[in-house]
Amino acid sequence: MSGIDAASRRLRIVDAVIRSVVHTPGSRIGPRTQGGVQLMLIHAGAMVVRVDDGEPHTVPAGHICVLLPGHTEVIDFTGDSETRQTLVRGRLDELTPRMRGWLERVRPSRPLSSALTYLAREGLITEQTRLTAQGALTDALATALLWRFIAEFENLPAALPAPIEDARLFIHRNVRYDIDLTAIAEAAAVSPEHLVRLFREHMDTTPMRYLWDRRVTRGIELLTSSGLPVGTIAASSGFKTSFHFARKIKQATGQSPTALRASNWARPAPGPEGGQESGAPAPFG
Repeated sequence: MSGIDAASRRLRIVDAVIRSVVHTPGSRIGPRTQGGVQLMLIHAGAMVVRVDDGEPHTVPAGHICVLLPGHTEVIDFTGDSETRQTLVRGRLDELTPRMRGWLERVRPSRPLSSALTYLAREGLITEQTRLTAQGALTDALATALLWRFIAEFENLPAALPAPIEDARLFIHRNVRYDIDLTAIAEAAAVSPEHLVRLFREHMDTTPMRYLWDRRVTRGIELLTSSGLPVGTIAASSGFKTSFHFARKIKQATGQSPTALRASNWARPAPGPEGGQESGAPAPFG
C-alpha cells in the first residue's frame, strides 16, 4: 500500500547539496549514523552498502541508492577502478510516519532512469553555475529527484519499456557526440525499426527527434546559465555549426542565442555558496 497521502505530498528536501564525488578503490565511509537523506547516483565503479545489521547490498554503476536518516551505515567502494557518483544530500522536511514507513520498506536502490540522470545533471549545473536562487532551486531539484525515485517504485508496472529507457539514457549521456539511430538502437539492444516503433507508440516521437530536442534543451540551458561562447555551447550540445544551432534556438524560443542570453542575464547571479565535496565531474552528456 502506498504511503503517499495528502499530508505525505508535502515531503521535501531542504538545505540540499548536490556534488560530483570520486572515491578511490578500497576506500570506506563509516560506520556513521545518517543524519539526513542521501541519494547516491553511481555512474562508474560500484559500492557495497550495509545498513544497521542488514545484509550487504551492492550498488553497481547505473544505479541509484537512497539512504534514510537514523540508520548506521558502512559504505565500501569496491573493484579496481574509481567510483564516480553524484551525491545529493539534505534534510527531510515534513516526513510523515506513514511515508517514512513506506520508504523503509522500499528496496533502497534501483536502476538509473534517464529522468533521474537528467535531474541530477541539472542539479550539478545549477550548483556549478551558482544559479541556485539562494538554495531554493537546489532544494527543488533534490526534492524532484526523491519524488521521481518514489514515483518509479509507485508506478513500476507502468514504466516505459526498457529499450526506451536505455535509449534515452544513452542519448542524455552522449548528446554532445555525433550519434545516429543505429548507435542508439545498439545501446537499447533492439533494431532501429523496433526502437522507432516503441518511441512512436509510447512517447509520440522518434529517437532522433528526441535527440535533437534534447540538444536544443541543453543549448538553452548553457546559454542561460553559463558564460561560454556560443560556438562552444553549440559544439557541446551536438551541433556541427553555430548557424544550425542558432536556427534551432530561434525556432524553439523565438530569439537568437545572443538575445536569449541577454534576456536571461539581466539579473545578477547569486554569490558563491558552501563548500565543495570533491572530484571531477560525473560523466553526463
